[in-house]
Amino acid sequence: MMTLTPKRKHSLSWLGALPLTILAVLFNYFSVEIFFGIDFLFGSVFVFIIVFTYGLRAGLAASLIASTATFFLWGHVFGIILLTCEAAAVYWLQRRSGMNPAILVAVYWLFAGIPLVYLTYFGFLGTDLLDTTIVGLKYMVNGILNSLIFSIFHLLYQQYVLKRFKPKRFQEVLFITFTSIFLIPSMFMLVYEGNKEYKEELVRLEQTASLKKQMISSSLSSWESAHRASLNTLKLYISEDSRHMQQHLQELGRSLPYVQDIYVFNHRKDLDYIYSEKSNLPFYHIPFLKLTKMNPYVTDVYLNQFTREQMTSIVVPFHEEKYTGFAVATYRIQDLLMMLNRMEPRENIEVSLYDEQLLSMYRLSQLKNGKISEFADPNSSFIMQPGGDQSENKMNRWKESSLAERTAVPLIPWNLFTAVEIEPYQDRLYMSYIKLFGMILMMIGMSIFLAYWLSNILVNSIRSLSIITEQVSPAKMAGQKIAWPKTSIMEVSRLTKSFEQLISDFNQIMQELKSKQKKLEYFAHYDVLTNMHNRYSFTEQLERELRLSGQFDRSLALMFCDLDRFKLINDSLGHDTGDELLRELSNKIRNICGECAILCRHGGDEFLIALPAEGEDSAAAAARKLLEDISKPIVIGEHEVSVTCSIGISLYPAHATTIEGLISTADIAMYSAKEKGKNTFEFFSPELSGNLARRVMIENELQKGIEFEEFHLHYQPQLDLKTNRMTGLEALIRWENPRLGRVSPAEFIPVAEETGIIRRLGEWVIDRAASDMRKLMEHGHHELSVAVNISIKQFYHDSLPGFIMEVLAKHQVPASRFKIEITESVVIGHFDLVLEQLHSLKKEGIQIALDDFGTGYSSLNYLKILPIDIVKIDRSFIQDILSNPEDAAIVQAVIQIAESSSLTVIAEGVETDEQTDFLRVIGCHQGQGYTFSRPKPIEALLTELEEQYTKG
Repeated sequence: MMTLTPKRKHSLSWLGALPLTILAVLFNYFSVEIFFGIDFLFGSVFVFIIVFTYGLRAGLAASLIASTATFFLWGHVFGIILLTCEAAAVYWLQRRSGMNPAILVAVYWLFAGIPLVYLTYFGFLGTDLLDTTIVGLKYMVNGILNSLIFSIFHLLYQQYVLKRFKPKRFQEVLFITFTSIFLIPSMFMLVYEGNKEYKEELVRLEQTASLKKQMISSSLSSWESAHRASLNTLKLYISEDSRHMQQHLQELGRSLPYVQDIYVFNHRKDLDYIYSEKSNLPFYHIPFLKLTKMNPYVTDVYLNQFTREQMTSIVVPFHEEKYTGFAVATYRIQDLLMMLNRMEPRENIEVSLYDEQLLSMYRLSQLKNGKISEFADPNSSFIMQPGGDQSENKMNRWKESSLAERTAVPLIPWNLFTAVEIEPYQDRLYMSYIKLFGMILMMIGMSIFLAYWLSNILVNSIRSLSIITEQVSPAKMAGQKIAWPKTSIMEVSRLTKSFEQLISDFNQIMQELKSKQKKLEYFAHYDVLTNMHNRYSFTEQLERELRLSGQFDRSLALMFCDLDRFKLINDSLGHDTGDELLRELSNKIRNICGECAILCRHGGDEFLIALPAEGEDSAAAAARKLLEDISKPIVIGEHEVSVTCSIGISLYPAHATTIEGLISTADIAMYSAKEKGKNTFEFFSPELSGNLARRVMIENELQKGIEFEEFHLHYQPQLDLKTNRMTGLEALIRWENPRLGRVSPAEFIPVAEETGIIRRLGEWVIDRAASDMRKLMEHGHHELSVAVNISIKQFYHDSLPGFIMEVLAKHQVPASRFKIEITESVVIGHFDLVLEQLHSLKKEGIQIALDDFGTGYSSLNYLKILPIDIVKIDRSFIQDILSNPEDAAIVQAVIQIAESSSLTVIAEGVETDEQTDFLRVIGCHQGQGYTFSRPKPIEALLTELEEQYTKG
């Protein structure tokens, strides 16, 4: 049995009913009018929600307030009584039966509501029996519709507004669904068919009014033409014998029906003759005589100043040899109106005549004691309601209303209105709606019966199954046999078999879940690849360690480790090699740090290490050990891989006291270590935060630096080691900023690449280098060449080769005198993109140098694949070439391979004469470094070259 009865609530809970009461008032006041005086109200939906949520007293109070709106709609209080009784009756019946509110609403209106409607409307209000019947049926259909909407809204209100989720019975949900499926099409049928009937009756009304309008218009036209012709005969009497004019006027007056007076005015508007047999006080509105209008016309409506009657006139101008003036016949509008109405004997049609002045004065507010809407368009059909008390029964007012139309009659300046009474047509419409309401109620009854029947068929077997499943315990699942219900519904039968199979598989699944639970717990706390803590588990462990450190006044170091150039290994040797490298490195870190450390893989190639530390010295010792062991070569398959690491260190509590603070400060220190050349460690200091601020300033000043020409180029010579003659120059960019001072390329180049400014900056370097090369050539140094470093960001654009050639053409520099330098990292990361553009530049005659050779992992392959002319050995091999046999062997091997490929070798970073001599002995072609010359502006180089030439 279903129950919606609320429990007793605190008095403050009534406050929740206030917004619902307001909604109920609004949905009652702004009703939906279906047709003549019949409104559908939806305020009961919210009243029912209040009743079944906050109790009967709150519901009755809300119903009284909300249904008060019906008084302003219908002009009587019976709506308040009917709707309030409905709320109380449904609440009382539901508490005792537990039935669905839709059924209880139907019961109320069938046995109590409709009898009350007949008593109030037919007995007290004097409404016709037909009208009372349709009102009662409307109330019943409206009430059932509201109860179905309430069933849905009440569930949503409980769950989403009050947050009181209460499962609904499946049978109740099915009942609401089935009933709605049947009722919604019924309501659409009511709206569609009712609107169709209404339009058909309206068409009949308009046709009747239109026929009458045409007939009256024709009559008025005939009246005007006949009377104008009669008046026109007066000019014959005036011309022949004016002494007998009065007799002629009397004869004419007796022959014209409804005429009041006949006047003859001369051209000065003086009255010469008058006929006034029916009026003791003859009157004519002289201003209507218009000398400029020489054609007959009908005047506007005017008032007789003596009788206060509405008048009009027919004016016929004379223009003869002996007389010029006007003949005027006056008529009462009321007499003409009587004449027109006699032409239509039916009582439901009336005719009215008004001129534009009076229509404007009364704003169409009164026509034959009627009232029309202020929004009516007088140029089309409109509904004219009766005047009087506006609070009168709406349906009765509709019965007394008329459909009015205005017509403009040719040659007559008044408005003709025909009004057709609605009542005969409304009765036919009401009969159609009674049939519709009856059909809908029959469909509602059938839908309620079918809904209960279908829901019972579907629910009974499911209810039995749910009872059995509630009684199933783990013990029964393990061994006891269960008597499953039998059903004729295929889906429920399949569900029962599924339960049987489910229970038989339950124990096996539980065993598998237990065995996998440990694995899941491991995956939730550890990184699968390295067997280190993941971020979540590391945070838990570190938080516990920080609490202990705080209690016992111990310090702790957090290391943020980032592998240098790991991406190059991953991209060049494959992800499998990269994963194996991470596993080997994680084992090294674990062996170095010991069991007391908390290890975490923080990202792809990032590690976090937390370990006890007595100060910077102990942390530094651990960091050095890590750097030393990590940098040792690791054999992975066919490859021997070397990798370095940059470490940032933060101390607790010196640098930070929270996990987030420690990680953040260690991260800042790690970036500082990378900026210092990588393969080192750095402790956090407040100055490092300042370095980040400086990085932001550099980013902001870069764009301005290009605009205000703050950049300039220095050139470092490249010498032939055999002849000591200068062979070329490498262009090196320098930046002097008024706010930052001198900024190193190591600082601003990475920022320029990250922000995308590097392309514009690189184009400036190419243009300036070509311009300076032109200066060298103009001073006679045609044998020198200039080299420019190219960033990978510049290779992203296909226009790079074309831009270089345009710049060389602009400055008239041969392509053979221009070199570009690329690094191995550029080639490794974007091989196909770089290779295509290098071939384009090579075809144009530009020389290509491979810079920093020897620092990658597959350099020898590039010597064969890339279209290069020059190999520049990285300074890291030259620095220890005299003391490190391995570096010397590598340099010697590169020189031999380069010679076999006809490539030029340039050694970078040559700083001593001993290094120069050794390189000369092993066959190196050229050198570049401080032992020869530091980078200089082009002007200083030109001066130096001039001095050498003078000495030479």
